[in-house]
Amino acid sequence: MTLLSPRFAAASVLCCALAVGTAPLHANADPGQTWYVSATAAAGGNGTEATPFTTLQAVQQASGDGDTIIVLAAPVGTPPLDGGIALKPGQHFLGREAPGSVAAVANTTAANDGDAIRLAPNTEVRDLTITSAQRGGIYGRNIGTTVLAGNTVAATNRACHDGFLVQPFPPMVGVPFGMSLPAAPNVVALNNGWAGIMVDSDTGPSALTIERNTVHDTACGDGIDVRTTGSAQVTATITDNLTENINEGLAKLSVLAVGMQSTGTSSLTAALRGNTQRGIALPANDPLNAAADSEGIFVNAADRARMRITIDRNSYRHGGGHLSANGIEFVTSNGTPDSEVTLTNSEFLDVPGDIVQNLNLSAEGARHVMTIDGLTASGSNFPGAVLNPLVPGNLGSCLFSASFGRDNTTALTLRNAQLSRCSADGIGIYAYSPAGPAPATATMRFEIADTTVADSTVADLHVRTVGDLELTGKIERSRFAGPVVLGQSDSTLGAGSVLDFGGGRLGSAGNNCFAPTTAAAMATPGLPLDQPGSWPTCG
Repeated sequence: MTLLSPRFAAASVLCCALAVGTAPLHANADPGQTWYVSATAAAGGNGTEATPFTTLQAVQQASGDGDTIIVLAAPVGTPPLDGGIALKPGQHFLGREAPGSVAAVANTTAANDGDAIRLAPNTEVRDLTITSAQRGGIYGRNIGTTVLAGNTVAATNRACHDGFLVQPFPPMVGVPFGMSLPAAPNVVALNNGWAGIMVDSDTGPSALTIERNTVHDTACGDGIDVRTTGSAQVTATITDNLTENINEGLAKLSVLAVGMQSTGTSSLTAALRGNTQRGIALPANDPLNAAADSEGIFVNAADRARMRITIDRNSYRHGGGHLSANGIEFVTSNGTPDSEVTLTNSEFLDVPGDIVQNLNLSAEGARHVMTIDGLTASGSNFPGAVLNPLVPGNLGSCLFSASFGRDNTTALTLRNAQLSRCSADGIGIYAYSPAGPAPATATMRFEIADTTVADSTVADLHVRTVGDLELTGKIERSRFAGPVVLGQSDSTLGAGSVLDFGGGRLGSAGNNCFAPTTAAAMATPGLPLDQPGSWPTCG
């Protein structure tokens, strides 16, 4: 920092007062200054590197738009700079750490709603240790082009504030009875605790970069959340982040390692690459986690929003919670949003409930498309097989895909997958159309190729329909070592409905193989098949 700037000349009359400890006046700081703050500095500093400030409040007051604030490292074990900080537009808030030391900030107070770092538009937060926040570690709304990189965030939301709300959806009242009943209102919603890193947008464009952060040991709530609503248009790059030991907390119904949501007429285009989730909602860390509805990655669309989410090289290992704990869940809650998720080259291992969920719950006519290419999903443990297919979801399937609306468009494409050791189905496809006065227009399409399924408790492939809808399925070059179950109840399928296992109207190349008992079971299939007599057994 240059001490000969005009604003310092104007303030030179204060030199004697500063010498006896009176707080300096920095209200008119020039843009582009660099300020320093340290938890181990001597009192009376003026914000230079040689004599840094000793509090976040002092550097917040002194700094202006576009300035850089550097938190100097202190030895591990030194209490962090407390009280939180509200950044100003264009500021860079950076840590300068060294071996055996950390640049640490916290907020054990109610300032800034308990957030340790409150973002402003076009800011950067990098290489900091952020801990013990009463609410969020890093939080901002409508923050323009912002970068959050290389930070470690821990022990957030100590006051257990509500944060991410899973948007309301209708209960599936007819599903347990295999009956098409009228759709219920959107009354089911799940609350989550405030995330360690959370960004909200409700207007205008924003471009977020969230990379190489670690969020761990949350006291009550999520790891990383990005939410859009209103008319916001957001692009986000979320890369190489680790979320670990995320805990649901008291009076919360859900917990997300990474959550994304769009409502209103907003849009979110996000690219997630190389992220890792592990130790999510483990009861060993907190007994409340035994009842957690936990998710590794959660994508939630509602209203008239638009979502385009790509996920590559994701790794999920070892989660806790109850029957609705999932490695990844892509869910449309209500309204007519248009949402697509593409998942590639990823693994999800050791999950209590359905490992991968693809759910279109809207009863209002939503478009919902999931494409998976390169997936390993293995090891669910919820003991719910006895309830299948009365309650087809949340029982521990490797992959469960469902549609529950009369006018929805729902699609799943699965390629190059290895699915195994699941406590319900390997692949469960469930199409339900609630009753209504006009003919349904719902379509559900699935394609499976180059996939192996084994060691499923109920069926390797289980397809079931309820109500009037159109169902098409194309299956090729895949291996099913266990049962294939195809059935419908209370259904009137559209004329184009068919499952093509090879050589049929959907153009399946065939070359599937099945367990020896499958041919007999398919002699009287419960759903329309093309070439139902062709069931080669696996060698």
